[in-house]
Amino acid sequence: MDSDILIVGGGAAGLAAALSAAKTNPRLKVGVLEAQPRSGKKLLATGNGRCNLMNERAEKEDYAGDADFIAPALSLYKREYGRFWEELGLLLSTEDEGRVYPGVNQASAVLDALRLNLREKGVSEITDFAAVRIEKRRDGFTVYSEGRALSCRRLILATGGKAGKGLGENDSFTRLLSPFGHRVTRVYPALTCLKTDRQHLSGLKGIRLRGEICLCRNDEVLKREKGEILFQDDALSGIASMQLSLIASPLISRGEKLHALLSPLGERAENIIKGRICAHPTRSAQELLTGAVNRLIALSALKRAGISPVQRADSFTPSQTEALIGELRSWRVPLTGTGGFSQAQVMLGGLDTRDFDGETMRSRRVQGLFAAGEMLDVTGPCGGYNLEWAWASGMLAGKTAAEELK
Repeated sequence: MDSDILIVGGGAAGLAAALSAAKTNPRLKVGVLEAQPRSGKKLLATGNGRCNLMNERAEKEDYAGDADFIAPALSLYKREYGRFWEELGLLLSTEDEGRVYPGVNQASAVLDALRLNLREKGVSEITDFAAVRIEKRRDGFTVYSEGRALSCRRLILATGGKAGKGLGENDSFTRLLSPFGHRVTRVYPALTCLKTDRQHLSGLKGIRLRGEICLCRNDEVLKREKGEILFQDDALSGIASMQLSLIASPLISRGEKLHALLSPLGERAENIIKGRICAHPTRSAQELLTGAVNRLIALSALKRAGISPVQRADSFTPSQTEALIGELRSWRVPLTGTGGFSQAQVMLGGLDTRDFDGETMRSRRVQGLFAAGEMLDVTGPCGGYNLEWAWASGMLAGKTAAEELK
């Protein structure tokens, strides 16, 4: 055997699995196989380069997926994460809404700490090894790459998913496990922008709006989010919009007609507009909104309400006034889709968790095989939830695999 335990995938879940296995049983020979020239490339891009490690408020119900499957790994992580990061020498800093970052505010420091500890524990990193096939043997597994093959007694798959561009995105989880009968749920891009026709956001590219955004189907509000909304040429981005893609992606792909509602002034719109018309009747429509809302958003709202920017406030018809109030209180943006996998932070869907034991991350179909991280059908919102799942599931898979070989 080349190794006792091999981990396919050198991302967050794979590195956590390797460390957990080496710590659980230091006598084992553990190796990490990474398709890229270096492990942890996607990790460096998280949290805008700061690495949002986890979220202290994360609960199993926050994730899209089977909450009962998710619970054991999260529970283990919540008990162990303080010791885990302390042993790595990484100081933590907690910010708004439970987001936890490395104290040095550098994703590179997280990866450096992980790789340093891997080296000290004798874990080997084998890069440029893109697994193309797995063979089950009586005493373990053989993992094949182009022109290379490595064998092990226990195998942990943590290959990641299809999201991201140039960060190791792949769909190898399907190719590697389908021959063993593992099922894969339909996958969608998630934590990505909401697409619309250009005409709805004309002239607004680069503008940021803090407020509420609602995802709606007809008159039904499916989900509300508050936070920053970033306007693109043909899309709504920013954390608040991206959160809604977790629900929007599968619905739009099934042909559902959805729209977003934005609230530049919210419920204050009527009082503000009518109050200003009364106080400043000679102002132009554009001047009337000065200081209340971004100038370009104001011009866009006036256009949709059928009001010229130079029209005097005291000449507004009742229907124009109501239309303007409506646009600044509930601005309707029809949605045509979401950003693709190249723009997505994570993948929604993946390996069917019914084929795995949540208490161990062990395959129910193949003895000695484990899975962890994004490749499983578990997806969280923005704010450290997905990295927390990667650490949690990786730790549990590595621990269990190592315990089997004691």
